[in-house]
Amino acid sequence: MKKWLLLIFIVLSACGTTDEEEEDGSTGDSSNDQEGKNSTYSGYVMDQNETSILVVDTIEPDGGEPIWVTGVKDDMWLGKKVEVTIDGAVAESTPMQGEAAEVNVVEPEQPEGADLTESQALASALSEVDRGNALSIESLSYEEQKDEWVFKLRSTVTESGTEKVIVPDKNFEEG
Repeated sequence: MKKWLLLIFIVLSACGTTDEEEEDGSTGDSSNDQEGKNSTYSGYVMDQNETSILVVDTIEPDGGEPIWVTGVKDDMWLGKKVEVTIDGAVAESTPMQGEAAEVNVVEPEQPEGADLTESQALASALSEVDRGNALSIESLSYEEQKDEWVFKLRSTVTESGTEKVIVPDKNFEEG
């Protein structure tokens, strides 16, 4: 009797399942599902060349997720916080790669008492380090008592540890 009940239970359970394709109409192929959709990334521009910028997630203790964004206008991007909309598919390489549909600069923060904005200080810090390993920001702070910015930068590619960079809070345009 127990065997019959078990057999009936198994048969009824099998009858109640459906294929995901039937329910939502998708093919199960995620690459096709992503076509035509735009992805948005936000973070700091940690490197750049003529038509590309390397955007790394905002501050992450374990390092951010880098993406090379092509098709940007020639400008001074280094250190700026941006929000990027990617047109189409993102190449899942390391770092990821995508074509820009839109790039918006986020208004930089400037702590009370600081001469530099966060973006200006970061650009100065990045000019002092080797940017060959797709750096991310582990932490950043403005120390008003010492009148300096302190950055802890980490490679997103290697396990090279953290590099501490100190930037004097001095606006070079003032002389």
